[in-house]
Amino acid sequence: MTAPVASIPRFSHEAMGTFFEIFIPGEDPTYAGQAAREAFREIDRLERLFSRFDKTSEISRINRLPAGGEIAVGIETFECLSLAETVRLETGGAFDINARIAARTGPEGEPAGRPAYPGPLGQAFDLVHEAGAFVIRRPEDYPPEFPGLDLDLGAVGKGYALDQALAVLREWGIENALLHGGTSTALAAGSPSPEEGEGWLVGVGAGWPGAPSSVSLSGRALSGSGTEVKGRHILDPHTGRPARGHLAAWASSPTAALSDALSTAFFVMTSGDVEAFAARNPDVWACAVVSYGDVRVFNAGIFPEG
Repeated sequence: MTAPVASIPRFSHEAMGTFFEIFIPGEDPTYAGQAAREAFREIDRLERLFSRFDKTSEISRINRLPAGGEIAVGIETFECLSLAETVRLETGGAFDINARIAARTGPEGEPAGRPAYPGPLGQAFDLVHEAGAFVIRRPEDYPPEFPGLDLDLGAVGKGYALDQALAVLREWGIENALLHGGTSTALAAGSPSPEEGEGWLVGVGAGWPGAPSSVSLSGRALSGSGTEVKGRHILDPHTGRPARGHLAAWASSPTAALSDALSTAFFVMTSGDVEAFAARNPDVWACAVVSYGDVRVFNAGIFPEG
């Protein structure tokens, strides 16, 4: 995604296996830097909750839950899991934070590429909010022959972290900022030129013929998924194999967590399914590269041309 003009103060931080950046215009640079550091501390805190590589994280502890076990988690993990399950249901299973299981093994030793849990992810654990606590429970009758959980918030956690980082900036009174995580998800607030009121110009098409080269982003997030950098690394949860739906896909929504998840889902889905999803959700913008030179854009009115 295209970077803003060089004159805007820019702050970088490594976390979640990538680089986060924050651009803050119109503020004293020292003050802006202090606010950015607080936002980065929030991202680091969330990484400690979400990382599947950290054995003490809440996600790792959930992955180790036996049948009948339960764990109390913070609202952040609960919100991410709830959003992930909502997107899974609304995209017909094209987005699934447990997709790594399907790639690893199948039930009763069947070949890889078969879902490794009996039915929806929602049957593998329960999300419960009771007595002021957020609890994750594994059903007691969960079949022991199924490997269970290998949750990975990589396709939603970075977006969620950007949303929370922006909330920190707003606590500092900052209303104009652009944040991105590894350039795959950008979240914009206000404008790079507050006196003019125009949005942040963010790159989209990555050179694909027929795709928009950029959009003016404000009060929204934009996420992209594709094959250019890592090849076909996105798994189709239905098969456990690399997705073949599109060559690239972008999604824009009011929150970074949602756009992060949707761009992954849109990459997996057919263009017809993406079109149907966009029709049901008019606040979501979608762009899919079906093949070289064949680009489909849905809910185009969100980003008017010109």
